[in-house]
Amino acid sequence: HGSYEALAQDASLDVVYVATPSLRHVDDSLLCLSAGRHVLCEKAMAPSATEAQRVVDAAVAGDRFFLHGVWSRFFPAMAAIRETLRSGEIGEVLAAHASFGQNDGAGCASATLETGIYAAQFLQWAFDGDAPEAVDGVSYSLHEESGLDQHVAALLRFPGGRVGTFECSLRHPTPRGATICGTKGVITVPFPFWCPTSYSVQTMTGLGSQDWSEPKHYEFPLPKIDGPWNFVNSEGLAYEAAAVNACLREGRTEAAEFDHRENLAVMEVLSEVRSRWGAA
Repeated sequence: HGSYEALAQDASLDVVYVATPSLRHVDDSLLCLSAGRHVLCEKAMAPSATEAQRVVDAAVAGDRFFLHGVWSRFFPAMAAIRETLRSGEIGEVLAAHASFGQNDGAGCASATLETGIYAAQFLQWAFDGDAPEAVDGVSYSLHEESGLDQHVAALLRFPGGRVGTFECSLRHPTPRGATICGTKGVITVPFPFWCPTSYSVQTMTGLGSQDWSEPKHYEFPLPKIDGPWNFVNSEGLAYEAAAVNACLREGRTEAAEFDHRENLAVMEVLSEVRSRWGAA
């Protein structure tokens, strides 16, 4: 194809994967949707919840499939974590924490949109899809030259007095793990929590919650796909691709793992966080 416009008009295409520079994601997604193509858009799909809503509205109006490509949601480990949470093994879930920091990209992109999105969506998953009621606190550092957020921490209040926290950074690495805390124990998801292949469950009961069980470890090997790869666990992109194909075969216009409601709720959180320094 000689242009994006020509590609969008190609009726032989079932779905377009929008992986252009992030500032183009809204326009390129709308271009493809308006031409009747289904769309999988790489994160972050938009710089704000308002812009994300525009894209989702266009997909719904045209009866087209749209997925914000937060690939985390399609890893088998994520589904297993959800099953463990619903089993009650760690009791009532009251808190969740996620951290994604890397020393790469400070000043060139928004940390909230680049890595914070993974942390925010994980908190939502931990609370069974619930959206937070409020962003109660935000601490941030902006790059001196570009003004973009380079390090952000946020405190989210979820229904029922539950709490979620996340940290994201493009100026320093963090352990890049996540923790889910319940009244009977803890689930730990090690690096890389956003594309997980393992997690552990440990109960903590008794006086002072000092009776610790031996951790139970769960492993989920990646599919055997030849590389080379630029990023950790990239083989797992196959899970997302398979889910998109399944949706199209079945005539669905959104994926249950990250439907429009949950997607827009995450974008609302990111917009609220970024509004604290006037970015959204």
